[in-house]
Amino acid sequence: MTLTLNVNDRLKKHFAGFAGQLSDLRDRYKTEHYIEIDPFVPEDLQAAAHTELEALFAANARRRDLIVAQSGNTPRRYSNIDRDAIHQDGGIIPAIYRAPALYELLESIVGERVLPVPYTPEEYIASRLHEPNDVHGWHWDDYTWAIVWVFKMPPAEHGGSLEYIKDAPWDRENPQPEKLVAQGPVWTRHPGVGAAYLLKADTALHRVKPLSVADERMIVCYSFATEADLQRPVDHSSMAALYPESHARHED
Repeated sequence: MTLTLNVNDRLKKHFAGFAGQLSDLRDRYKTEHYIEIDPFVPEDLQAAAHTELEALFAANARRRDLIVAQSGNTPRRYSNIDRDAIHQDGGIIPAIYRAPALYELLESIVGERVLPVPYTPEEYIASRLHEPNDVHGWHWDDYTWAIVWVFKMPPAEHGGSLEYIKDAPWDRENPQPEKLVAQGPVWTRHPGVGAAYLLKADTALHRVKPLSVADERMIVCYSFATEADLQRPVDHSSMAALYPESHARHED
């Protein structure tokens, strides 16, 4: 309970340690549309959040195996937890999403205002790839940024790496992910446990490489919006397919 209550204070102190890296992080974000915050949180918060996440998966995980039409008929095979289960049964993980210190850090990197997403089911989710051929196929996010916090990561030769193509906006009427992948270039990143990566996920076509063997990639994903995101209509069909229970609870 104490850890949950002082999350923002802990993050503010922790992120102050990145002051000397901010210029490099800004430059890398501008160039790559990707940076890593490593470690994302202090060691004891990481350990406590890991315990929290394991319990959430044990109690709330849903297995998904489907093709998502909105991203160009790309596959999703993994176990996930929706936002509402994390909000109800979690402590540290939802508290981080509301921590002003996190928004201050992100704004200092991306150079503009960072806001919570306006669609509740997309605030934060968790996913776990753990069976052979599990994959989070090529897709775009509905909102501008994603922070992906890594709790388990297989060796790169087993899969689980992030692959992305930056500056590849989502044509929702004609996505053509295969064409964009063929055109490239495809950037590959394999962050370690305890890191979180920031991706400009609305204009980066991205995927998690499939697992070649039984191993484990376990993450929490937080989503963030720009002011412009809040002014435009957003189709949440892909989220409705992957998190139908949460979508139904929050549908207007």
